[in-house]
Amino acid sequence: MDLTKLPLLAGLAQRLDFLGARTSVIAENIANADTPGYAARDLEKPHFGEMTKAAALRVSDPKHIAAPASTSATSYRVVSAPDGEASLTGNEVSLETQAMKLSETRQDYALAASLYRKGLAMLRLAARGQ
Repeated sequence: MDLTKLPLLAGLAQRLDFLGARTSVIAENIANADTPGYAARDLEKPHFGEMTKAAALRVSDPKHIAAPASTSATSYRVVSAPDGEASLTGNEVSLETQAMKLSETRQDYALAASLYRKGLAMLRLAARGQ
């Protein structure tokens, strides 16, 4: 049995994947803070309903309704998210705002990673029977 397919661990892995991708987009924003005409971008947050579709549902009887086909868990939509006023060069990136987003993303990543480790520890403890 693949333990990473459990809904708890799969959901946390998907969250970690999203946060890693968001960190990359924020880093691109920071790197382009002086690029004329550049507008900040961000990832569209996944919807809870979409995340629940990723959990595989089994049909034990042909009369049951089959689960909808799941969408790719690693495809996130990049959207324009300008930080406010444009500079004289047309750049719409605020380093302060991007630093806050990066800090928030780092904290969310640390929390999800900690929950993932605790989930694995809980499974190990249950498997040992202690």
